[in-house]
Amino acid sequence: MSLLSGSTPHDLFRGSEGNTLSERDFNNQSDDRGKIEVDTGETHASPISDSTTPLIGVQSTSEECRDDHSSTTGEGDSVHESTGEEPVKPTSTDNFITLSHDYRTEFMLPLASCKTWKGMEELIRRSFENNEDALKEIDEGKYKLYESSRIIFPDYWEQLVQPGWAVDIQLDSKPWVRSAPASEGSEASDEDEEGVVEEGDPEGKYEVKATYTIKYFQKHRYVDDEFLYSVSKDDPVFLRTSGNKGQVLPVLEEKTTVILGERSRHDTSRSRSRSRRRIKHAPKLGDRDRVQKKHLHIHSRLLINALRAVMKYSSEAPSGDEADDLEEGVFSHPYKDLFYHRQELIEYKTQTGGVRENHTEAYNAECDRHIDFLLQYLENEPTIQIKTVEAKWAKKIPTTTFAGLWLLLKPGSDVYVHENGQLNAYVVDAVFDGVERVFQGLWANNVKSYSIRLWNLVYDGKVIKRRSKFVDVPVFDNERNITSLPLFPTRFHDNVDSGTRRKELIERGKMFFHCAKGPAFLEYTGAGLKPGWKKYNRARVVVEHESHPWNTWDREDIDAMESWILDVDEYESDIKERAKTPHCECHRCSEVDVGKERYVSGTFSDYDGIDPKSYENLSDHQYLLCMSHMFAFILKDRTYDLIDVSGLTPPRIAKDSIDQLVMRPETNKNTIKAIARTYTDSKSQAELFSADFIHGKGEGQIFLLHGPPGTGKTLTAESVAEYTKRPLLSITAADLGHEPVELERNLLKFFRDANNWDAIVLLDEADVYLERRSSNDLKRNSIVSIFLRALEYFQGILFLTTNRVGDFDEAFLSRIHVAIGYEPLDDAAREQIWSNLFRKLKEDHKQGGPDIRYEYDAKEYVRKSQEIKKLEWNGREIRNAFQSAVALALYDSKTARERGVPVEDSIPEVKEAHLKEIAHMSTAFKNYITSTHQGVKDSDMAYKLGIRDDNFGRSQKGA
Repeated sequence: MSLLSGSTPHDLFRGSEGNTLSERDFNNQSDDRGKIEVDTGETHASPISDSTTPLIGVQSTSEECRDDHSSTTGEGDSVHESTGEEPVKPTSTDNFITLSHDYRTEFMLPLASCKTWKGMEELIRRSFENNEDALKEIDEGKYKLYESSRIIFPDYWEQLVQPGWAVDIQLDSKPWVRSAPASEGSEASDEDEEGVVEEGDPEGKYEVKATYTIKYFQKHRYVDDEFLYSVSKDDPVFLRTSGNKGQVLPVLEEKTTVILGERSRHDTSRSRSRSRRRIKHAPKLGDRDRVQKKHLHIHSRLLINALRAVMKYSSEAPSGDEADDLEEGVFSHPYKDLFYHRQELIEYKTQTGGVRENHTEAYNAECDRHIDFLLQYLENEPTIQIKTVEAKWAKKIPTTTFAGLWLLLKPGSDVYVHENGQLNAYVVDAVFDGVERVFQGLWANNVKSYSIRLWNLVYDGKVIKRRSKFVDVPVFDNERNITSLPLFPTRFHDNVDSGTRRKELIERGKMFFHCAKGPAFLEYTGAGLKPGWKKYNRARVVVEHESHPWNTWDREDIDAMESWILDVDEYESDIKERAKTPHCECHRCSEVDVGKERYVSGTFSDYDGIDPKSYENLSDHQYLLCMSHMFAFILKDRTYDLIDVSGLTPPRIAKDSIDQLVMRPETNKNTIKAIARTYTDSKSQAELFSADFIHGKGEGQIFLLHGPPGTGKTLTAESVAEYTKRPLLSITAADLGHEPVELERNLLKFFRDANNWDAIVLLDEADVYLERRSSNDLKRNSIVSIFLRALEYFQGILFLTTNRVGDFDEAFLSRIHVAIGYEPLDDAAREQIWSNLFRKLKEDHKQGGPDIRYEYDAKEYVRKSQEIKKLEWNGREIRNAFQSAVALALYDSKTARERGVPVEDSIPEVKEAHLKEIAHMSTAFKNYITSTHQGVKDSDMAYKLGIRDDNFGRSQKGA
């Protein structure tokens, strides 16, 4: 239906004088189908004004209200679409049509003579008189008729002809050949056309000037653009719209298309008979007829420009199909983009700045009237009932129906999604499926689950970019609480928690951005998403994506976590297609934008290709959208997992732990601290001195820590990592493998990671790989050679620990920078270790740990007891014994509380009895081990086998 016109629009079955036109037999086509555009014939007066002047879509007294029909103007030049003298056109188009040849020569034909095809064909022949070749082609039917780029079949001429038509005829002998319409001064002489090239001047002659050429094409929906003609000028050409030229159009036109089903000969005859009668109402539909989606055509360029100025995101990607088309003003039911932007249009009317300040008062007033009428049309749309829908949203507990859910999910808006037990923020990109009203004999609803495409920001190891995912909403009956749905607009939750969740996500996004800037050494508490869902408590991790860790997972893990493969973006190219650049294309705004070089960036155009190393920070909205999980290397497990960014915190560094280290002599600590700080405090490797003349060789620091078990070798490496605030990458034989190829690959990977992460490497029990080579073991020789080469070119800090230094290959000894031997502990060293452990109980409680106390007698027992001294525990055994005593204290406290003892009277306390119990068990075990070794101690056995000499330090002191 045509809306907001001054008179009842013509029924498409009806001629200009109201007579019913005869309908040709549809059987002339290959099948018995016909396509009919139905107009209900209703008249809609403007609700805004009582003026008898119709509201029109493009006419106004202002120059900026012109339509988009192109014309070209230069300095004194113009181009007309007719030849010869321009005829005086009638004031109304109701009584004539225009015929043109290849869009050039125009003929004005009276409608009365053209209403029948016989009359029209005769006039076509007359327009080609004196052109025998053209007349022959017409007689043979070798031509095509076009009206607005649509082909017209002569068989249907009488049903379709409309007053004011502009019809073009193209002969098959001249397909797609157009020349520019004639204009003043456009005829060139033969001399000018051909030019003369003088003999001896093979390059020709040139005139020192610039020529400005414009090529005109006709846009077609389903085929390539058609070339019409070109125009060349000596002066710059300025393009502007030519206006509506007297044609009065409605602001809105609602169109419905009916596809008639196949009919028998008898049905076809009856249908043809009915068509000869005047149709006063819409025809009744048969069981085999199909009603296609109705479309709303916005003719008003003022309204189109207002939509352009407020629309930042479209519900449909450009496809050239039946998608909503802002350029042509055609929107298919249910007019998603129009409903999505109702509020923006309301706000646009109240604006005093922006594009409205470029318009005249008359333009803005007329535009506001058109906006008001569109808003009323949308409110009255019976299949949507927007007011009823919005009333459900405004309830204390907002609800929605399944049919109305799409109205909540505006493309380009923020939504919360329930995933992994939390709410995460995304942006809606598109809404698919849902409820579609179709006619198949009877009106019915075609219902499918909604499929909503969303996007957020992810980091692929190089840049932060948008990444999409789909969320489905199954069909449901009646009304649902909006926040209980799989996704919903953020405002419904923000109103409840005063934006608390939004603030949490922004803070999480800041941590995400920090991690994206480079490998981040942090602590993590929470669960991992890798299959198995392992839980971590204050686990030390390195968060990094540069190495693409998702590619290192096992096949089954990848299949389970396919959505987290972040460097695959083959399906992401169309995310940007729905984004719009808000602007107005009226003549005045176009001149302002160009004159002041003022440009508006596209919506979300700065959300892709973000190099985190090049930006200090992001916007809060970008932080809000950052991905919830990142890949992290779990240092303790030496494997990657996908962890929740909100569970990351800065590591709690025990920087003074190295001072608690029991080491003889104490000066060794200072040596280790000095070397470690020199290497870790340098900003780059270039600042360090290298004694090797070969670049990149021998630039690391390799420490060899050797001595009996439990003397503090591993603790030394751990303490240095704490002291330098660096991650400790501890690797073992199980991580490297035993095959030469596998070992080399893994070893170089760990060394490369350590360099990238500024980590300190600890290779515990290194003797497995550094054992002396032999002439009959090629595999071991290969392993030793691999290690020797890798150590030469390692540029970080590496700790090698062993209690079998006597088995080392001699080639390693020259590659060691600092070698520190650890002696068996004496009583004084053991007492210091016990004191450190008791003190740690108090310190841990001050830092938020559990309240665990100890008896004075317990501390005195381990200091003075001969039973304890006789055990000659090493450092690790002392730690294990103390840990066991604490476990016994916690158990006693728990059982006391179960018996009803008050909490304040059942605080865990380490007692002498606990330590005695541990000492008795350890004594029994040591006696058993000594018995199996036939009374030989471990230190004596190691000396006998040439592994180490635990008494070396003591004998040196004695000497």
